[in-house]
Amino acid sequence: MPHLYFDITDVVNYAWANDRVSGIQRVQVNLIAKLAARHGSDTIRCVFHHPRLGEMFDVDPATLFGNGEFRAADLLQRLSIEKPRRLLAPRRMVRGYLHRNAAGKWVRALKKIDVYSSAVFMPKRLAAMGLAPVRPSMPPLALRPMSSLPQGSAYVILSVNVFSKLVTAFARQHMAQGGELFQLVYDLIAVERPEFFTPSMVQSYREWLDNLTVRKPRVIAISDWTARDLRRYLGHRVAGWDIQSIPLAHEFEGFERGAEVQLAAEDMGILPAEPFILCAGTLEVRKNGDGLLRAWMQVLERLGDQAPLLVFAGKRGWLIEGFFELLDANPALARRVKIVDLPSDRQLAWLYRHCLFSVYPSHYEGWGLPVGESAWFGRYCIASNSSSVPEVCGALMDYVDPRDEEALARAIERALVEPHYVAERERAIEGAPLRSWGDVAEDIFRLVTSPALRERGQAATVGASTAERGTASLAQARAG
Repeated sequence: MPHLYFDITDVVNYAWANDRVSGIQRVQVNLIAKLAARHGSDTIRCVFHHPRLGEMFDVDPATLFGNGEFRAADLLQRLSIEKPRRLLAPRRMVRGYLHRNAAGKWVRALKKIDVYSSAVFMPKRLAAMGLAPVRPSMPPLALRPMSSLPQGSAYVILSVNVFSKLVTAFARQHMAQGGELFQLVYDLIAVERPEFFTPSMVQSYREWLDNLTVRKPRVIAISDWTARDLRRYLGHRVAGWDIQSIPLAHEFEGFERGAEVQLAAEDMGILPAEPFILCAGTLEVRKNGDGLLRAWMQVLERLGDQAPLLVFAGKRGWLIEGFFELLDANPALARRVKIVDLPSDRQLAWLYRHCLFSVYPSHYEGWGLPVGESAWFGRYCIASNSSSVPEVCGALMDYVDPRDEEALARAIERALVEPHYVAERERAIEGAPLRSWGDVAEDIFRLVTSPALRERGQAATVGASTAERGTASLAQARAG
């Protein structure tokens, strides 16, 4: 079988600015790890644009991912992009620490002095800050420069918004030589709902999408909703396009379904045995954190001291000034809200497993990983009825209009005052079939390697891919 080349340029670029993966990058890492483990380096290869050397390189993915929790410094060092530092963690980690822990120019300056003095004189204090030098867990990998892909191979780009001219030229050259190009498309939110992004982000996405329409690859959409969005965007140009949907997983990689997760609650600033509900995901305006806060204020007014803690877990994104203005203006609200910034996989798994239930009121998604991850840990979720979100778990969850804060508050209040209802819903979740990342990887592998599947325009398991799909229609779920 010819090699299948998966482009990881997006993961490399993301690792420059982030220590841990989330969202789209988590999807890429999980898929490549499963594909490499199942099919080996004789079939599965990775290529990427090396930012320092300015070339495309081929690398064996067998030990690149799937060896515990993702560490950006580990990846960059193994790909010979970033060298280990002797006294301190990489600069981007220091910048992230200062961003999270220093408000104001002078506080930031003092914190910076504290960090660098600790690096020289107090290494244990530096480790407590999470800024100790990051040593590679494994030696650097052999990199092989590639000017083009072999004849008959398939090139699969799992990323979105990769603007490297070299990657684009690489893809065009491959197609010009008769090779097949596949593109995973996650969503078209930036063009469907541009108000959730900065103007520069919208412009960048439009440029990427225009470039995509010129290349005209075979498209793998992560949901039926995303496939419909793309077809609608293409309009009369859609004729001749091969657009197929393969849904993502419910699995939270690294943890067995329903696993017990051991961790001290104090590690995240939560008191032992303190009840809480969870909203997982990046803090950004599209995720509707401010709408959830306003709904939470209504719950607090009705339940008072009986209300638990509301925990937000994720990295900080863009256009979230309104979210923090709500917290700053209402001390009573702020006391019943906790933000776990950049949680590790184990911290997030613990939060899923030990929450009363989760809430995911996003305005628009290409999929909705936190809804499926809640199910993976056996937890009920009050989710948005918007876009693709009901595709994730179908009738297993309850849905509300993310714009209706009163309805969201009522749904949360019901779940809090009727624990027997939540228990009943969770019994259904425990008995439902859920998808693993191995399932998704195999669906993609079969699609990419099977000419018959591509000719028929059918993905391998779409017909029975999401939990309870045959039990309730998505239209009913969206109706709430």
